[in-house]
Order: sequence, then C-alpha cells, then structure tokens
Amino acid sequence: MPEDLSQLLETSRYDVAILPKLEAHVEEQCKAQAYDVDVCLATLKLYQFNPSELKEPMVAKILIKALMNLPNTDYLACTYLVPERVQEAEPIKTITAVASLLETCSFRAFWEAVKPLRADLLSAMPGFDAAIRAFILRTFEITYQSVPTSHLRASLGFDSEADFTKLVGSKGWTIDGDRIQVALNDDNTAKPKRIDATDTMDFAQMKKILASVAASS
Repeated sequence: MPEDLSQLLETSRYDVAILPKLEAHVEEQCKAQAYDVDVCLATLKLYQFNPSELKEPMVAKILIKALMNLPNTDYLACTYLVPERVQEAEPIKTITAVASLLETCSFRAFWEAVKPLRADLLSAMPGFDAAIRAFILRTFEITYQSVPTSHLRASLGFDSEADFTKLVGSKGWTIDGDRIQVALNDDNTAKPKRIDATDTMDFAQMKKILASVAASS
C-alpha cells in the first residue's frame, strides 16, 4: 500500500473523499496480482455508508480478489459489507454461486459455473485460476493420501495433461497409474493418541467404580 494511502486510512477512513484513491488501488491490485484486504474492506465500508457511490463492478472485483485468497476468510468478511440488493445483481450473484461451490468443495462444478465471469471480469484479473488451484490442492493435501488421477484433474479444471502433470509434480506428488500419491504431511497422516497423565483415574475414582460394580453383582 502506498504510504499516503496508508496515512489516509489512519486519519480519514470514513471520509468518502478518499474513495477514488481506494478504488484506484483496487484496480492496481487486480492488474499487478497484488492484494490488500484492508483497502478492499475500507472501500466496501465507504460504499455501505454512501450507497450512491457504490459501483457494482468494483464490488465484483473485490469479491474475486477475496476468493483468490481462500482459505482465509476475507471473502466472508467482504460479503457482510455488500447490501443484499447488490448481491442479487450480476455478476455478483454468479460470484456468490461459485464461492459456494468452492466452500462446499464442489470443485468440478466450479469450473463450469465460473465460465460466465471470464470474458468481462476474470480476463482483467490475472492469476485467478492459479490461486483457485492452489486452494484446491491445499484442500486435497490435508484430506487425502491418494486420489484418483481423473478426479484430481477434473477438480483442478485442466484440459492440458502436461500442465496438470507439471502442477502435481511441483507439489512433490507422484502419478502412479490411475492414482495420485499425495505427499504425507501432518494433516493427512493418522496420529497416535497421546496419553495425558491428567486423564488417568486416581485411587478414589477407581475405588468408587469398584464399589459400584460390587453393589450391582
């Protein structure tokens, strides 16, 4: 964030006069594949306080940038600042639908649902597919030790076999016939139960249990 903009957010966060500078910075984020959630949220907050200034295309860009930052909860935070009437307008309505597919891990359906956004919105926001695929890979990484190759490829939305193989290899995963072997990590590996000394019964508790058993026999 430029220093002058940072100072404006500290001193004039709720002054609608700074809105053009915030919007300009959001545009720069889209072009440069940068991201500053504070600027995005400040922009939405000013729209909330000044409905006549709200620009739906700008809201759409902010929501897309937030989606690109999954699994962080930025997208959810942004939606709280978007009026319901705006959420029902296109393309924001479609963004809401594709976000739901990502959040429910309906990855194969996501790639078809996102197509209407490509021509007018995503074409001006480089890095979208890569960011979404990173989120999908992370989801698989913490869930599976192996997964069918065809399922993972469809979930990542790849037409190119070479691009798919390159991305999988970059994660250190191996293609073993019709299955992908996911590198083991702390999340997808079963952990032995740790016995905590504080969980053991003391003599008084054991005595009560034995007395109860003796009384019922």
